[in-house]
Amino acid sequence: KSMKKFFTLIAAAMMVAGANAQKEWNFSNWEQKTFTATETIEGLTVSASAEASVVIDGNNKTVDDVKYTQRLKTGGTGSADARTLSFDVPGNCTITVIACSSNSSSDRTLNYAAGTFDAVFTTSIAPAGAPVKTSVNYEGPATTLYLSSASGGINFYDIAFTPTGGTNGINNINVAPTANENAPVYNLAGQRVNKEAKGILIQNGKKFINSNK
Repeated sequence: KSMKKFFTLIAAAMMVAGANAQKEWNFSNWEQKTFTATETIEGLTVSASAEASVVIDGNNKTVDDVKYTQRLKTGGTGSADARTLSFDVPGNCTITVIACSSNSSSDRTLNYAAGTFDAVFTTSIAPAGAPVKTSVNYEGPATTLYLSSASGGINFYDIAFTPTGGTNGINNINVAPTANENAPVYNLAGQRVNKEAKGILIQNGKKFINSNK
């Protein structure tokens, strides 16, 4: 039993290490296509519809000595169902975006939301003209982040996030919870769950693994 628990802990630690790794989507490496329905590629969800398509096409730009040959064009203002990009993060992280407005004479506002499309926690500017690199910080639990334009199309060349650790990072895994045994129990998505739920759980601010043996 103890050996089985040990291997469960090792597997969980490996899972956490993978979740905490940096992730990047360079659209120069994607297949040129037109999204007319929502699709997830390499962990990045592209929300689109027949009426609000998203396009990957050729476009040569250089930012910080990195050459990009393609871009992702949202083609318009984002919504909960279309022209929005979303991805999961393990907690505190820095999001880096290389983008510009699709209008050569008008800046666009890029919204960053956590948990739901409408829960905007910060914004940045996608400028008219050449694309620029912009970084913003997210501080909170593991969740899904949503990137969308507040008005008009945005051209994306690269999106990445780098976990920054902090109080929301999974630094210690305990075999069992301590302190108040009747305290609420949550999963890594911040949802309240039954104490018997399987996986990595949080109680009294501490993380523990319940393998339900």
